[in-house]
Amino acid sequence: MKKRSQILVALLSLMIFLVCLPGVGAAAQLTPSPPTEGKVSSDPHSSIVVNIHTDTSTQGISLIKQWTCGIADNANGTVTIMGDTTTYGTVEYLDAIIYLQRWNGISWVDVTSRPYSASSYFYTRGSSIISVTRGNYYRTRGIHNAHNAGNYDAQSSVSNAILVQ
Repeated sequence: MKKRSQILVALLSLMIFLVCLPGVGAAAQLTPSPPTEGKVSSDPHSSIVVNIHTDTSTQGISLIKQWTCGIADNANGTVTIMGDTTTYGTVEYLDAIIYLQRWNGISWVDVTSRPYSASSYFYTRGSSIISVTRGNYYRTRGIHNAHNAGNYDAQSSVSNAILVQ
């Protein structure tokens, strides 16, 4: 019986020692590995990507002149996502559907999306504040559409990633 008590005390002492040892008992705060797909923004707090048609030969074919998506870390557990679509002239309908994506260590996964749309106009834009989990990489992806008189145009955009602290 005495031998069992000594073993039990030794095991409990070892457990207490390991729990108190820094980095062993408590979970260490690790920075996630950076995404292998896409780029990480050089600005750690925001990334905005603007795309503009510069090929004037497509002006009569393309409806969309400029398309943008972006993300900004608000430093309070939220990010602002934004996007816009601009056409060469007034169209019947246009939109910018902006997806917030999180890097899961293997690939980008959609967290949520926000649509911004307009009718009988030449641009639409919008932004939204979204709560996120700190310590993860996030980016935005945009799908930009325009419809006019039976013509349809679509473009896509992707921002660089930011690490939300």
